[in-house]
Amino acid sequence: MEQELLYQKQQGFMNSHLFESFSKMIDKLPAKGVLSAIKREHQMLENDLATNRPVSRQEAHSILSFCQFLTAIKSDLPMLPVVLSPGDTTFFRRTTDRLIEAGELPADAHDRFDEVFTVPLLQSLVDVY
Repeated sequence: MEQELLYQKQQGFMNSHLFESFSKMIDKLPAKGVLSAIKREHQMLENDLATNRPVSRQEAHSILSFCQFLTAIKSDLPMLPVVLSPGDTTFFRRTTDRLIEAGELPADAHDRFDEVFTVPLLQSLVDVY
């Protein structure tokens, strides 16, 4: 029982640490370096999950969803809607807009972001209330 509580406490730390460190890193980078940094983060997270390293599944899912969104945009592929937390969605939207302004993503990435993340989030909130 005591070990389980310790594990849960560690997972809670990992939860806030993973997304927090990722978002701080992305915010500090110039827009021209964001896509390559996100690609590397995608590879590291995939490896962490494949080797059962202790990472927050929820935060890994959030970050990986954004990585997949960027890949879909760059490859002009469709992507299914994903519901993420409001805070994660806000950060990813801000990052997407920054990448559009820097010419790293096409202008339609904003609308596609809404289709994939914003609309599903708003629909999930409507369903709750």
